[in-house]
Amino acid sequence: MAEFVTKPAAYVSIRELANRLGISKGTVSLALNDSPRVKASTVKRVKAAAKAAGYQRNAMVSTMMSSMRKSAMGRFREVVALLNGNKDRDAFKNHPTLPQYKAGIDEEAAELGFKIDEFWLLAPQLTRKKLSAILHARGIRGCIIMGHTEEGVFEPYSKIWDDFKIVSVGISVHNPAYELVSSNQFEVAKATVENLYKMGFRRPAFIVDERIDGMVDGRFYGGFFRAQFEMPRSSRIDPFTENLDSPTYYENLVKYIEREEPDVLIYMLGKTGDFLYKKVRRKDGSRYPLVQLERRNDCTIPKRVWSGMEQNNHIAGHLSVRRLATLLNISSPHNQNSTTLIPPTWVASEYLKKEAEKLKAARKRK
Repeated sequence: MAEFVTKPAAYVSIRELANRLGISKGTVSLALNDSPRVKASTVKRVKAAAKAAGYQRNAMVSTMMSSMRKSAMGRFREVVALLNGNKDRDAFKNHPTLPQYKAGIDEEAAELGFKIDEFWLLAPQLTRKKLSAILHARGIRGCIIMGHTEEGVFEPYSKIWDDFKIVSVGISVHNPAYELVSSNQFEVAKATVENLYKMGFRRPAFIVDERIDGMVDGRFYGGFFRAQFEMPRSSRIDPFTENLDSPTYYENLVKYIEREEPDVLIYMLGKTGDFLYKKVRRKDGSRYPLVQLERRNDCTIPKRVWSGMEQNNHIAGHLSVRRLATLLNISSPHNQNSTTLIPPTWVASEYLKKEAEKLKAARKRK
């Protein structure tokens, strides 16, 4: 059996520290980095709270942010567009994950001196010519795109994109391909399975919609299968791929769990997590340990029980602005199509650790 190399457990995230202290995530982040923009008393209070909570910095994220800041080529003072490709006009407030990206974008834009103008691409009266005219009239040279989960969002605007520098956040854009800043979904899935195996779980079930995985070019399934290659065949379970909007979703999900007999359930969507927590039980009547691939605002599982991956979407928001700033400072008229991937942070609750210890003790008794 190969020995897995995993990231240190993070007992508390920047978001949780901010909530506990009643300040913004940006202030917490700046304080942890000894920014002169934050009062000394606040820095001291934040660091004391972080130490008491067992907060551990994600070294990969910190290094990436530091490198990107050092590579900045000047301070920009201009307007950039933030394009909402979601079917919800207010997705930047209501969506389970987009507000996290938006917070990072707002913080980095303020840091660099950018002003953000927002546009909803599905607005009934918005046309290609109208959007192009507005952007040019406001002197906008660059755009950040988010929330584009619906097919066909970009087709009506396809002829104008070459006039602007484009950065896509979270989801790839193909034909043409643009700069992408996203969490590393492959690593999210792979590291989740590896961490669980190291803790003592042996049959992780993977519950991710095929549609969701398709949005990220198959990286969730890819990471899951890659991790399984390092596990014995007795530990390998095929993923449950049915889409949440299927009328048989919950019925088939229960059958899948009963058939495969997993010892831990990995899921993505909040509705799935709520169903698993409230409705699904093991043969002895106890709950299954649950692990979420991304902390989302649509899940009501108690914080003391929640375990999973912080995909660090606010960092992706920060870096999307930084990447756009770099593109705007390049003389080439063409868009780039490089990708920046953000490493995740593993969070294991005390509840999950206790469940793992129970499993290991049960195996020893056998």
